[in-house]
Amino acid sequence: MKIEFNDEQLTLLKEVVAEYAEISYHEMFDYKRVAVDAEEDFVKEEYNALAEQEEERFRQVKALSEYIVKYEELMGHA
Repeated sequence: MKIEFNDEQLTLLKEVVAEYAEISYHEMFDYKRVAVDAEEDFVKEEYNALAEQEEERFRQVKALSEYIVKYEELMGHA
C-alpha cells in the first residue's frame, strides 16, 4: 500500500501532529503537578500513572513526527 500526500496535506499533517505533541507534553506535566501537590498517596499514584501514560503517548507522537519528516525528505528527493 502506498500513500502519497500533496504539499498542503503534508504541511497540515505535520502541524496537527506537532499540535498534539504539544498538548500531550503539557498534559504530562499537568498530571505531574497534581501528583506533587496531592496529599493522598493514592491520588499521587494515580496521577503519576497518568503522567507516565501521557509521556509514552508523547514519545509515540514524537516518533511519528520524525517519521513524517523522513517521509518528506524522501519524497522531496524522489
